[in-house]
Amino acid sequence: MKTIISFLCIFVSVSIGIQADVYVKGIIHIDGGYRYGHNVPDIDVVNEWWFGKDKVTFRSTGWCLDYFNTDFRFTLDKEKQRIIVVNLSQKSFVEVPLPMNLLSHIDQSTAERLNEYQINGTIKKTGEKQIVYQKVCDVYSVTERINRDDDHFYERDRIVKATCDIPFDWQMVNELYQWIRSFFYPQKSYLSELENIKGFILEENNVFFEVAGQVTWSFKVLEISQIKVPPHIYDVPKDYKKKEKFTMLDLVYIRLIMYPYPIY
Repeated sequence: MKTIISFLCIFVSVSIGIQADVYVKGIIHIDGGYRYGHNVPDIDVVNEWWFGKDKVTFRSTGWCLDYFNTDFRFTLDKEKQRIIVVNLSQKSFVEVPLPMNLLSHIDQSTAERLNEYQINGTIKKTGEKQIVYQKVCDVYSVTERINRDDDHFYERDRIVKATCDIPFDWQMVNELYQWIRSFFYPQKSYLSELENIKGFILEENNVFFEVAGQVTWSFKVLEISQIKVPPHIYDVPKDYKKKEKFTMLDLVYIRLIMYPYPIY
């Protein structure tokens, strides 16, 4: 009998562990310096993910830039087949049923402006492996740019370190990011190459190219833990107002979260 009870206790403990929500925290660090005629401070941006059963929420905070409103929270809920974008500063949200009809959530004029942009890039698996957060990671070399008509205004190189050895469904993050990219007409070849990055990114180094020179920044995961999630982390607080469509400014801010423009 004692053996049976012990077995049941172990089984229940393991089951609880498997079903527990997972919290991931990482830091984007951008060195300060002399830029555009003035000295600017270092910036440490906190990226957070909460993973539940068939859902994930992502938030990025700490940019502290006047023109850069990143006070958004993104939730992919596969059980309810929806994405929720919460504007925490305005206490509003847009709910997007899946599969998404892009034009249902933006005005025609916004769609025409977005059609001027196209995200492009290349991804190469280097064959190298590195240890990050005590996990074996594959290393990828990534180039990205955003084209506008015959010109481009965003270009960066990234060294990405990713692993599948993690206690959550990393593919949900890719699905959420893919939804964000879809507003900016990514090239199909770029999207197919992104699928070659297997796992969750634990560390990366970025070199951003712009007229005045180069800006470098880094990202590294500092915490992966099982937690009790905050209230409404996968949903919307009751006093928030529902919006039917995104404005162009909303989408500019959303793009900046995925494709930072740290010139300040």
